[in-house]
Amino acid sequence: MFLDEQTKQHLLWEDLLQRFRPRTPMGRASWARFVPFLPGQEREWAAVLEEQERLREAVEADSDWGRKVDACLSRMPDVQPLFPLLRGGESPGISGWFRLKGFLWQVKALWDRLREKGLHPLLSGVEPERSLALLRRLNPDPPLTPSFSLVPAFDRRIGLLRRELERVDRMLREEREGIRRRIQEEYGVGPNRLGEWVVDRRSDVARRMAADRHLRLVRETAFDWVFVSGLSPEGEEREAARAELERRLEAVEREVLEELARAFAPHVSPLERAAEAVARFDLQWSRMEAARTWRGCRPRWSGGSIRVEGGVHPVVAERLEREAGRFTPVDIRVDKGVTVIVGPNMGGKTMALRTLGAIVALAQHGFFVPAARCDMPLVAFVSGVMGDGQDARAGLSTFGAEVKRVADWFREKEGGLLLIDEIGRGTNPVEGAALSAAVTASLARSDHWAVHVTHYAEVLEVAGVRRYRTAGLGDAEKGGVDWRGDDGAFRMDYRLIPLPEGAGIPHQALLIAEAMGMPREIVEEARRRIPGHAGSAAGPEVPGPGRKECRKIDDARPML
Repeated sequence: MFLDEQTKQHLLWEDLLQRFRPRTPMGRASWARFVPFLPGQEREWAAVLEEQERLREAVEADSDWGRKVDACLSRMPDVQPLFPLLRGGESPGISGWFRLKGFLWQVKALWDRLREKGLHPLLSGVEPERSLALLRRLNPDPPLTPSFSLVPAFDRRIGLLRRELERVDRMLREEREGIRRRIQEEYGVGPNRLGEWVVDRRSDVARRMAADRHLRLVRETAFDWVFVSGLSPEGEEREAARAELERRLEAVEREVLEELARAFAPHVSPLERAAEAVARFDLQWSRMEAARTWRGCRPRWSGGSIRVEGGVHPVVAERLEREAGRFTPVDIRVDKGVTVIVGPNMGGKTMALRTLGAIVALAQHGFFVPAARCDMPLVAFVSGVMGDGQDARAGLSTFGAEVKRVADWFREKEGGLLLIDEIGRGTNPVEGAALSAAVTASLARSDHWAVHVTHYAEVLEVAGVRRYRTAGLGDAEKGGVDWRGDDGAFRMDYRLIPLPEGAGIPHQALLIAEAMGMPREIVEEARRRIPGHAGSAAGPEVPGPGRKECRKIDDARPML
């Protein structure tokens, strides 16, 4: 599985795909079966992205043309249920033929629009000459129109029978109108909107109307009698003749539809290919339109590292904009092995993971990505341990669920992108730090692209890892930078900055606690309890990498 449900939730995947809206029923059905591009499909992946690039260039150069293409797709009817009927020689009925003609009409219009820009090869699978011929078969009377009806040009008997029906109907209407006028003049009662006469059953009018041979009592109430008008013997003969004309017309129309079904049966396979071509183009168009909303760039294949510059998570960025905030773009390089990110809580580490995972997942589903630049290989899967992974159904705690998930990664034979938010945080700090460092060391030798967010200094001691820190409060813990803005509000820098070899975990938790309103006396008391802090009873402690054993629980640094 490329993206499991837990990772989808972490990446806000469903929210991301709200912007992706296939226009056609065929496109929506195709998306439900869609799979990402995987290692070995680099050529197909590049072709899909190349097509989108050409489409976007055309739309941005001519927005009116883009609206016309979008209209063709949005008006495309669903014809896939018709193909089994036609293949079996069955007629889909008037409504089915109406949909099929509408499909052929929109396919022709879409082909013409794409040909204007030299993009008609993107609709490969459509045979324009065949589509036009079939359209004319359903439109025997010029000019061509998108609607369908059984016109006399299909069979001259249709015209003759319809004219005779119209003549009989006219005579029946005239007779009924004459009867209505006579009854209203003779009895002083008009019909209701249903063509019924409702009269007081106790009245003399009711008794007289009951004796009238042109009226028939159809129902009674406690107070009224309800009459309808009948016809003369000649009128009843015309009514019978009309029923026979209708039967004959229906038989002729059925013959015409059955003949159409026989004529279209040999063309079912090409029609199916045309529907598949429309679905494929619809996915391309809809991906391109979605990526335009986040001003995406084309991801480029790289055989080794994942490199993202100016990466943004569109869903989070939109939420921040609504709150007058701004998303800080992510710049990161991830090599095979492990990339470690450290920094204070609220410093943007987890958001960096989420943004990276969303960009890689979107890219492998054929999207332009929300970044200024993206170079990457295709990975076998994207999986994350982020947030509370507790699995109540399996009876697992957060720690147990995380360990099981990580253990599963080591059984994967192909390299994936692993997003790890603090392995070992769900247990005691000594064992958690040891496990976190051991997992990092093992992943550093694997074929995965792993990114590990951590507060454990032991992880930084692992050889061969790439290191980043979130800028956070800069050097505020040393007194070098003011961590309050001009308005006195709390200020956090969410940029990822390469961490030099030998640098340790930044200590900014108490500054953040103070900024968030923690009473000063509590913050100062906390500082005094930190080993190595001036005034601490524990005395000085050597920070950062270099120590070869885990700290004891009672003199561990706070987990930020």
